[in-house]
Order: sequence, then structure tokens, then C-alpha cells
Amino acid sequence: MRLSPTWKTCKVPLPGSARDPRVEAGDPPTGSIFKQVSGGDALWKGASRSVFLMCSLWRISLFALLAAAAFCHAAESPEVSSKIFFATDNASLGPGRRVSGAVVQRMVDRLVMRLTEKPTVAEAWRSLVEGKDRIGIKVAAAGGPVSGTNPEVVDAIVAGLSEAGIPPSRIIVWDRNLQDLVAAGYRKDGARYQLRWVDPVKGYDLKAQVSAPVLGKLIWGDSGFGSKAESRFVDFLGTGDQLSSKSYYSNILSKEVTKIINVPSLTDSFLTGVNGALANMVLPNLDNWRRFTKPPSYGDPYLAEIYADAMIHDKVVLTIMDGLVLQYAGGPFANPGFLLDHFTLYASRDPVAIDATAARLLDEARGPSKLPGLAPMTSWLDSAHAAGLGNPGENQIELIRVGDGGLR
Repeated sequence: MRLSPTWKTCKVPLPGSARDPRVEAGDPPTGSIFKQVSGGDALWKGASRSVFLMCSLWRISLFALLAAAAFCHAAESPEVSSKIFFATDNASLGPGRRVSGAVVQRMVDRLVMRLTEKPTVAEAWRSLVEGKDRIGIKVAAAGGPVSGTNPEVVDAIVAGLSEAGIPPSRIIVWDRNLQDLVAAGYRKDGARYQLRWVDPVKGYDLKAQVSAPVLGKLIWGDSGFGSKAESRFVDFLGTGDQLSSKSYYSNILSKEVTKIINVPSLTDSFLTGVNGALANMVLPNLDNWRRFTKPPSYGDPYLAEIYADAMIHDKVVLTIMDGLVLQYAGGPFANPGFLLDHFTLYASRDPVAIDATAARLLDEARGPSKLPGLAPMTSWLDSAHAAGLGNPGENQIELIRVGDGGLR
């Protein structure tokens, strides 16, 4: 696969902000990215610790504000073409942010049934995967137990797959690093699935290559590190650094899984702005990946072009974003100082809509701390739209609430 760059700029709108004429005096200055909800209900997105007490007051008038927002939205007649289903329940997190497996199971089951329009959990999952498939669940473990994909979310997915008749031997849960997986709470000896990671020496498929007109410095863990065949002779004559314009897909992605459920966490990233659906599938499944995230592009257009490859695009059947906790700065690694309880899971067939929505949520959370917006780092959203991967525009996305959990 050979990539050619196209440079674009994406300006992600933030409705409901102080600049939005729909916001009336006295409304909380956090904004709302929810374009349409079922039953006039929607989601409180949390706030920084500095306004925690104010958030308690906001809950009282939450549903009245959301009803007004829904009315304004209906008058706009948006051009909706992508759907994101979300389930929110503050019972999903207990003291110390301990995740309730039972509540999360209910949330995941309802999301998948609503998204697939099937009456049972088994039928819902069988509409996405088949018994002959080797199913990969791609998690984001870099945030560890603080902001990585929670094992309870994965357990809920695996339980649904089991109901659909998929045996543990055909389910792989993976990320790049074993250390990250273990730190995030995943067990190597689990009986419900196979835990896998990318071996830094033999974990890449040398027959599945990605070439791009940008050089990267090879380091230990890249398949070509130490091999003169993978570097230009001039590199050895100069600084001694090995530079390469080649990357290789992981064996897990290229050879072992036929269908993928992508489960990123709701976290920012200093590399790509959002460590979401596209970044979670592309970067951890390539060696020599750092070259794709250099500023000022921050992944544009490479996240889009690589995700569009059949190796990824044709295998991913569903994205479920773990938003039980939202980390709005310091990502993709854990940073407890920038966490908000968000109590929410998102599900969609459109990875671009998921990432664009995540960018808006993160921007809203960053505002009270005077952190810069993520738009300059997420121009790859426009490239993804141009590549036909999905829709980033707010007027193109319908958010639909599932279930009756909420803030009590």
C-alpha cells in the first residue's frame, strides 16, 4: 500500500458554546454536541473539579435545557447521515471509579441490539460476525487503569459474542504492548478470550507493507531495526540513524483476525488530537509509525489513508468507544489530573463520526482549563470524510440515546 499526502484543514464547530446564539443567558457554558436524542433525553458530560459544585446544580435543570436544545435542533432540519448510539448510566462507576460489570453489560447489550435492530443479544452479534470468523477486539491500553479501555467493557462484548456462539478460541483481545495490557487489568491466563500483543521482533508481516513519502527513524521494536537492507546507505554514513519510508502491519491484523470490534477510550492525544477509532486501529498495528504523527500534520492524511486500506476498513464491523471516563489532556497516556467521570459508552458503524464527536466532547472539557482546541490536530477528519470513511460534520450526525440509565 502506497500513500500520497493531501493536506486539509478541519474546523470542528462547537455548538452550545458562548458564541452559539442558541445558548440563552444562564445556561451552563459547556455546550452540547448532541444533535438529536430519543425522548428528549441526553447526556450530562461532567465538568472539571473546579466547577464540581456547579455541576450538581446543573443536573436539576438538565432535562429542561436539553428539551430546549432539541427544539432548536428540530427547527434547523439537519442533514443527518450517520448515527451514533450512546448509553449513559452513573451507576456504571462506583467509588474510586470502580466499573460495574453488570451495568456495563446492560449498556453494551442495549447498544448492540439498538444499532443492529435485532431483538436479542445473540441475534445482534450474529448480524455482525459469523461462527467462522476469527474476531479481534482492539483495545486502547496505553491509558492503563486510569483512562484505557476498561476490561469490563471487553468482558461485556465477549459475553455477547459467546451468546452468538463464538468460542473463546476464536476471540482475540489485543494491543501493541503486553505491559500496557497487564497494567490496564487484562489477564494473560483468561479463559474467555486469547490475550495477544505485537511481538517487537517477530510481530510484523513483512509481506503487508505500507509505504509513504515521509521518513521515520527506526528504533528497537521496528521490524527493520538493525538491518542494513531496511535503510539507505547514506543514513549509515551520516548520523548513524536508520531511516525508512516503510512500515509493516502486525501479524495479528494481517493474518489472524477476519472481523474487528474497535474499542478505543475517550482520550485526547498529543500525537493526533484524539486517540480515537482511527488512531487506535492504525498506529498500534504498524511499526515505524511515529513518522505519521509528526507536526504540523498530526496524522493527516495518513490516519485516513491507512484506515481506508482493506486490511483495516474491510474488517472493522463496529466501533464502541469507552467513555466511562473522559481524559481531556495528557493522552494517550494516563494523566489523573485531567479526568472527568463521563458514564457513557458510544457505538457506531461510522468511525469518523465517533472521532469527530469525541473531539467536540474533549474540546468542551478543555475549555474551563483554558486549553487550546483540538481542531489544528484533527484535520485528518476531513481527509477521512474525503476518503469515504464517514462523516465528521455535526449536522451529519444523529446521536441516539439507548436505555433508561442516567444521572440520579
